[in-house]
Amino acid sequence: MTTPDDKNEHLDRAQLQAQIDAVDWYHEFDFGDGLRAVTKSQAQDHREIWRFIETNLARIDFSGRSVLEIGCWDGYWSFYAEKRGAREVLATDDTTQNWANGRGIHLAKQLLNSSIAIDQSISIYEASKLNRTFDIVLCLGVYYHLIDPFAGFAELRHCTHPDTIVVFEGDATLSLRPDTFLWDPSDSAKSAFVPTPAGLRQMLRAAYFDVESQVWMRPTPRWGLSMTTINPLSVPALVEPTSLKPLKHRDRMVTIARPFEGENPLHPYKPPFALWRYDPRFG
Repeated sequence: MTTPDDKNEHLDRAQLQAQIDAVDWYHEFDFGDGLRAVTKSQAQDHREIWRFIETNLARIDFSGRSVLEIGCWDGYWSFYAEKRGAREVLATDDTTQNWANGRGIHLAKQLLNSSIAIDQSISIYEASKLNRTFDIVLCLGVYYHLIDPFAGFAELRHCTHPDTIVVFEGDATLSLRPDTFLWDPSDSAKSAFVPTPAGLRQMLRAAYFDVESQVWMRPTPRWGLSMTTINPLSVPALVEPTSLKPLKHRDRMVTIARPFEGENPLHPYKPPFALWRYDPRFG
């Protein structure tokens, strides 16, 4: 027999699900009690990428750490860090670049009973305005959208201390000369910056980061995963470009880096974006 309380509970769930469905979600959430948020874009593609990211984040100890997420969108990885035991999580984004208007993260925070902090007025180009450092920085699915990725990396450098772990994830290619990257500012909504593994290492080095590991994901037919760990100390024999045609295949790569201080041979002159602070020649 159905009671009035049962009917009210069902109505409340229906109303909550309607609120969830009104959001343009990028990630997917299971909020429990039958409430779910489902992505509205390239679902199967993105699920494979999320599994790839989570496999690599599983190697990192979040317990008791402070975490900064750049470009958090609906906060999936910020909630993940909190679930993994992070002491403090700050989820940041620039809602002018977010086609969902940043609504999802607030609803998800409420439904997950989360304690993460949210700042939707900070783009990667303004990260230094936070005026503090974090133990872990997550920059996932961001760098390939940047018109000026080096400026973004330099800003992140100012959010780190000597023991910070920085995790980058994004598009990458093996279809260019090994130490280069594709830069196409006409395509920033999709992929403006697509580096080779060595090309990304070089740019991060210029921002005073040392790459510790790179893991490659190449989708296989039926979206099976093929992951390869790349030795950051060696340049793999990659394919030389045959033309400047658009890249036919863009794989994904997780890069884990740490900041360093010292003389950087990539900067014979005083580096921009206040990076000179980390080089004794210019301090």
